[in-house]
Amino acid sequence: MRVSRILIGLIGLIGVQACTADKTGHPTTTTNPPLAYIRYINAVSDTFNMDFRAIDQVEYSQPFLNVAFRALGDGNYQGWQAGSRHIRVFPDMNITTSGVAIDPNVVSQIMIDTTFTFTAGQYYTVIHTGFYRSGVSPKAGLWIIPDAMPAAAPSGIALRVVNAAAGQPAVDVHVTDGVAALATPTYSNVGFGTVTAYGARALGAANVRLTSAGTLTAVGAAAGFTMQAGTAGTTSADPIGGSGVAGTIATAVIFAPSVTGSKAATSAASTVLFWVDKQPARTTSP
Repeated sequence: MRVSRILIGLIGLIGVQACTADKTGHPTTTTNPPLAYIRYINAVSDTFNMDFRAIDQVEYSQPFLNVAFRALGDGNYQGWQAGSRHIRVFPDMNITTSGVAIDPNVVSQIMIDTTFTFTAGQYYTVIHTGFYRSGVSPKAGLWIIPDAMPAAAPSGIALRVVNAAAGQPAVDVHVTDGVAALATPTYSNVGFGTVTAYGARALGAANVRLTSAGTLTAVGAAAGFTMQAGTAGTTSADPIGGSGVAGTIATAVIFAPSVTGSKAATSAASTVLFWVDKQPARTTSP
C-alpha cells in the first residue's frame, strides 16, 4: 500500500517566479496563478485504467495518467490553476489485451467530458466511480469532494470514510484496533456516495471492518483493513503519516469488487484502502 506524500513541494508552487526576456531584451517576471489542489481516484470497477486531465491549457495542469482501479493518481494532490476547468477522462493509451495494444479508436474515446470550477486554496478529492457497461447503474461519473480537513489534535489522528463502492448495499463501518470485538459501529448505514465526518482517534492501530448494515455479518475481509502505521519524524527526515503518527489526517475509501471479465484489477470482494490527506508537521528545517 503506497503512502503518498502531499503538501511537500506545493508551497514551492505558490509564488514561484520565473524570469524571462521580452523582445527588447528587458527581463520580465511571470507569477503562478492562484492554485487549487486536486487528486484523482479511479473507483470504476468494470473498465480500463484511466487518464484524467484538463484540456483547456497545458501549464499548471498536471495530468493523472494510467490510474488503475482502486488507485490514486501519481503525486496525490496536484496544484491546478483555480477557476473553471475543462476536464476529460480517457482510457489509458497503454492498455493491452493478451499483449496486443488496444485499437487507438478505443483509447481515444472520451469517458468523461465536464467543466468544474475549482476554488483557489481548496483541496479536492475527485473520485471516478459508477459503471460503463450497459444496463448497470449508477452510470459512471465524477464525484468531486471539497476536502475540509480539520486541525488534527497533536496527540492523535483524524480519519474519515468515503464509500465509492457503486452498486453495493450500505454497510456499517467499525473503526477499531483490529482486536476488539465488534459492537456499535463507528458509522452506521454508510451508503454509496457517503462522506463521513473526520473522526478523532488516539494513536495506535486503526483497522476498518465492514459489516452489512444493521448486522455483524462481514463484508469483504472478516479481519478488516488496517491503515499504515506511518513513520515518526526525526531531525533528518520528515514524518510519514499513518495511524501511529500524531497530526495525520487521512481518508479510508471503500471500493466495490471488480466486475468479472473486465479490465479492472482483480478484486473479488469489497475492499478499503487508506490515503493520507495531510501529513504531520515537518520535523526537519525548511
